[in-house]
Amino acid sequence: MDMLEPCGRLLISSRLFRTYKEIPQQFWGLVIDIDDLETKIMVYLEERAKNSRAQTKAIKPVSASWLAILFAVLAVGSQYHDSPYHVRTRDAQRYIQISFHFLRLGNFLLRPNLDSIQAMLMTSFVLLNDMKAEASWALLGLTCRLAQSLGLHRSQHLDGREDPETRKKDSMRRKLWWICVWHDTLTSLSFDRSPMTNIPCCPLPLSPNADTEGYGYLETMMLLCRVISDRLNPDVAGTASYSQILDNCKAIDDIRMKVAPQIRNKDECRSALDRLQYYAIRLHSSFVISVCCRPALRRGNSNRLEASQKKFLGDKCKESLTETVRMYLAMHQLSVIPTRSWAFTYHGLSSAVLLSILCETKADPEVHQLQGDLILALSATTQKERSTPTPHIQESDKDIELSGPLSRALTALKNIYDHGSVIGSRVKSESLPASGTRTPLQNQQPGAGQLVGPLPAQDIAYRQNNNLDPHQNAAIAMAELQQQQQNGMSQMQSDYPNMQFLASQQVPQQSGQLADLSNIDPSTYMSPMDLYDQIFWESPDPFNTGVDAMNFDFLSQPPPGQQPPQQYYF
Repeated sequence: MDMLEPCGRLLISSRLFRTYKEIPQQFWGLVIDIDDLETKIMVYLEERAKNSRAQTKAIKPVSASWLAILFAVLAVGSQYHDSPYHVRTRDAQRYIQISFHFLRLGNFLLRPNLDSIQAMLMTSFVLLNDMKAEASWALLGLTCRLAQSLGLHRSQHLDGREDPETRKKDSMRRKLWWICVWHDTLTSLSFDRSPMTNIPCCPLPLSPNADTEGYGYLETMMLLCRVISDRLNPDVAGTASYSQILDNCKAIDDIRMKVAPQIRNKDECRSALDRLQYYAIRLHSSFVISVCCRPALRRGNSNRLEASQKKFLGDKCKESLTETVRMYLAMHQLSVIPTRSWAFTYHGLSSAVLLSILCETKADPEVHQLQGDLILALSATTQKERSTPTPHIQESDKDIELSGPLSRALTALKNIYDHGSVIGSRVKSESLPASGTRTPLQNQQPGAGQLVGPLPAQDIAYRQNNNLDPHQNAAIAMAELQQQQQNGMSQMQSDYPNMQFLASQQVPQQSGQLADLSNIDPSTYMSPMDLYDQIFWESPDPFNTGVDAMNFDFLSQPPPGQQPPQQYYF
């Protein structure tokens, strides 16, 4: 097939495969036996080179699912290769489309196997780094279902008398299942959703020397994700008691203490990889600790926390958020890994945004400095590439392109850094009653005996579309502000006694009508976590029929007048 020729040239030069082996494999372990894959690739290339010179073709067949792994590795390697942004994106999308084609040829839905599961994990990973997090999360769910259909989650009852090959196969099965758990759990945590792999399953595939020599990086991440799956399910974490929250934090600290010395202590790191993995473990574990403490930042008191307990958890959360951002920036100084990885970028950026909401950054020099450094890291540019990208991939002088929640979060962070407010500085048009993104209310003429002022909250809620998020509706937000003005921020400060909120703004009000709320800082009437959720997440439209620019139609279009070839999915 012609599509294999560029693959052969790239592998002979070892560019993309070497990039994958040295970077993504070390931090995500998407291929369960990378050495075996490399050996098979070398044999495969030798056979192809021999056949190209021979008169008689001696073809040694390979499976479609194995070819899916091959091109998926090239796709992931493309995302971390030293190329301009649009070149990396173009190559990654091309290779992942070919990989998906081979998945379909291998009938991956009806006949899944270990190879197809690994290829699907890498497909999901490419989508995630390509800022298609929702698609990645959905594909992860399908991947985990197929892994379950193979029984990878079930424990194999071995008595120790099995031959080495049987034990190796059992280890590979367990490792692949826990990689599925890892990625499903971490992505679901980002969306504040329950992972579908939260079920009784096989034990962790720890190395025989883990108890004495400490956990490696991949083992540490699997253990951390097990804690997330067992203890931080959104359905139960929101009502965790104070003692449960402390116990969850202790479980994470215990994992840190059992990590291998060369990636546990900074002074004992022996290589650049050790240093990067040390930073990565600190980043992920600090982020998870901050998630454990978030119930103290929410409105209400479903956890029945006392004021002193909220203060302690709030301080611990702020400390963990600061450590997360600090580790992200430390990784960025050594490698492109954090800025090109959705998970690292989400953890670092979301921590910086929440940290900025919790306190007045100008009063905390370290936080303010971390904000500026993170904004600079995510806005770094590279030399412009002269080549022209494909039509649906815009040429960019940036090394990264953020979209969706990460783009909104970076905008909010810049506004807080520059103006001290989430909404930033806006220039309002005097000819328009309100922002173009909101529906302005008609002026209300007060009748006899009626007070001049805003409508009652119940009337406002009735007149407006009650399907909207109340914090995204100007009239409802105005009613909330009117109710809170009598006590100022006293109620908010009592709920969050340890936090210094961004400076309040007076609500502008005109006689006989509601004022435009587009310039009102949401931090004056929303709890930290409510504001955080509003910045990052929006309710998707279930009736949306939009078409994304990227698709999996890798086949070229037929000449005019000819029908396209039929594609088989099953």
